[in-house]
Amino acid sequence: MKAYGDIGHGERGDPGAVTGVFVEHKMNIVTTQAWAERMRQHGWDVKLEDGNLEMGDSARSANVFGADIMISFHYNAGGGDRGEVIHAWKPGSLELANAVAVGLKKAGQSEVRVYKSRPNSTGTAEYFGILRISRMPAIIVEPCFIDNAADRAIADTDEKLKRIGICIADAIAATYGSKLKGSEEVPEWMKKIMEDAKIVGLISSDHNPNEPATKWFVLAVALNIIKLIRGGKQ
Repeated sequence: MKAYGDIGHGERGDPGAVTGVFVEHKMNIVTTQAWAERMRQHGWDVKLEDGNLEMGDSARSANVFGADIMISFHYNAGGGDRGEVIHAWKPGSLELANAVAVGLKKAGQSEVRVYKSRPNSTGTAEYFGILRISRMPAIIVEPCFIDNAADRAIADTDEKLKRIGICIADAIAATYGSKLKGSEEVPEWMKKIMEDAKIVGLISSDHNPNEPATKWFVLAVALNIIKLIRGGKQ
């Protein structure tokens, strides 16, 4: 599956919310990159915007990529005390929002509110361009309010910002399916190659099933050569 990550703000030098040393756009970068890395570990194909696209252009980039889901990462301000997830009107967006809300709670947020995107002034389309233009299930996530010290406690270091991204990715994988590297069931043919290779001393321990196919091919060829040398016996 494919996932697209939008890094909130940054376009035309927009830093987003700023409270002392806490700058929203910089925080968004850390969380989004950690999320992307973890999603790739779960077997997803991930594309990130470069951090300075207009919202509409970022949504169109997600469409061209063919993303199955899209998340726009932000941090909030205004004195609140909670996490928020705003979901698009299109089918599947609420399910994505609920998964992300679970991730925020695992990251330490005590309250998370999930909202449907409000309409624009005409009442006929969504207010947020990133949600309106994207064609896949899409959400905006606001893990906490950075101008509230107590609420910001879950995100006041880079390690905590990364943890938020990781928890969101794990929650998405739990909802949509995971292929976490090293966690897949090893196919029988791989088990046979590993068993035979250990017997003849080619390897000393099990190989990760995610090793490149060329390594498995080399092992199989080596085993066949040994078998021929030994007259068909291993």
